[in-house]
Amino acid sequence: MNKQKISYALACAAFLGAAALSPAFADDTVVAGNGAFSGTQVQTNSDSSTNVSQSNNTQATNTVNVQNDTGNNSADFNTGSSVTIQSGNANAQVGIENAAGNNTAQVVGGSQGSQNTTVAGNGAFSDTSVQADNSNDTSVQQTNATNFANTVNTQNSTGNNSADFNTGSNVSIGTGDANATVGISNNAGSNQAAVSGGSTGAGTSAFVGGNGAFSDNTIDSNSNSSTSLSQDNTTNMNNSVTQNNSTGGNSEDFNTGGSVSIWTGNANAFVGISNTAGGNRAFVNGGGSGGQNSNVVVGGNGAFSTNNVSARNDMKTALEQSNLTYVANYIATMNDTGNNAASFNTGDSVNLTTGNANAGVTVFNTAGSNQATVVSPTIFANAALAQIFSNGAFSNNNVSLSRNTSTRVQQDSDSMFTNSIMATNKTGNNNSDFGTSMLEPFLFFGNFGMSNIQSGEANVSLGLFDLASANSLSL
Repeated sequence: MNKQKISYALACAAFLGAAALSPAFADDTVVAGNGAFSGTQVQTNSDSSTNVSQSNNTQATNTVNVQNDTGNNSADFNTGSSVTIQSGNANAQVGIENAAGNNTAQVVGGSQGSQNTTVAGNGAFSDTSVQADNSNDTSVQQTNATNFANTVNTQNSTGNNSADFNTGSNVSIGTGDANATVGISNNAGSNQAAVSGGSTGAGTSAFVGGNGAFSDNTIDSNSNSSTSLSQDNTTNMNNSVTQNNSTGGNSEDFNTGGSVSIWTGNANAFVGISNTAGGNRAFVNGGGSGGQNSNVVVGGNGAFSTNNVSARNDMKTALEQSNLTYVANYIATMNDTGNNAASFNTGDSVNLTTGNANAGVTVFNTAGSNQATVVSPTIFANAALAQIFSNGAFSNNNVSLSRNTSTRVQQDSDSMFTNSIMATNKTGNNNSDFGTSMLEPFLFFGNFGMSNIQSGEANVSLGLFDLASANSLSL
């Protein structure tokens, strides 16, 4: 019996020492010194919750129509001196930049206190029930919904000039350049978050000792810590660009006397589109324990006593990242410096020179990406320490201890790119027929004058780059 008292005294000293070392914010429950046949019920709830919600909903619609015309000039049915048509340049420059909202969050969850429960020194036939619940939740949600619709139509013309049916001297038509430059930059919203879950307190400590015979003692302790982060991006981009540049379509027909010349400027189209879908960046720390073990001591209770202790500690970390990206680019360019006519002229030489027709298209699509660093919560050094000793005859002692740590990460990326590009460049389809020189005024077939047709270059430069979504995870 002396050994039993010594062990009981040592257990009490160990428990009280552990309680003294516990932090000041511990949940301490003591049921002690109650008389025989007493009934005691204790319920403690400690909740800590941190919730952050960030949301962006962006819709941008841009419609641009540009029409420049320096052509469509006529100089017909003139007699004597020279006839000259010179049109200026027609240029269009359009720049569109759309940037959606961004979510940035740095969240640190609260900390739990430890749970210390003592049921001791209660009389025979006493009935004691203690339930202690401790929860700590940290939740962050970030959402971006972005819709961009850009429509650009440009039409530049310096051609479609006519100098027909003139008599005497020289006839000349010169057109300026027709250029169109369109730049579109779309940058969808992004989510950035650094989330640290709260730490648990010291381990659950439960002491049931020194209670009388036939006593019934129940301790139920729950400690839950949850850290969750949800990031979601939904991006729709629709870009439609139509360009029509013309310096051709000029005519110098049915002229008599002198030289006939047509030279056209360049027709250039440049389109640059950059689409960047939203990205998710996350650092999640599931939090950690207070570093102490769970201690359960059941000792020194009387005969026929029933003692039940249940302690559950759960720590959960969840991360969900989702990207849904749809990008559609429709680009059509048409450049024409040809389709010129210098026919049925009588007299000197005929010169027809067309400029270059160039199209440069660059499309850069980058779908949203998920990048995450997740640190799972740390658990105690040992799962639990349970001591059952020196209890009376026919006592019934049940101890249930559970420690669970779970980490769940889900990354989803769905990307769809639709690129439709049509570039048409023309410098040909020029005519210089049925001309008659001054030496052969009575011949009505063939082209006996000095005729020179020179077409410029027709070039297409296309660059297309699609980068699908990527998932990166570090655990």
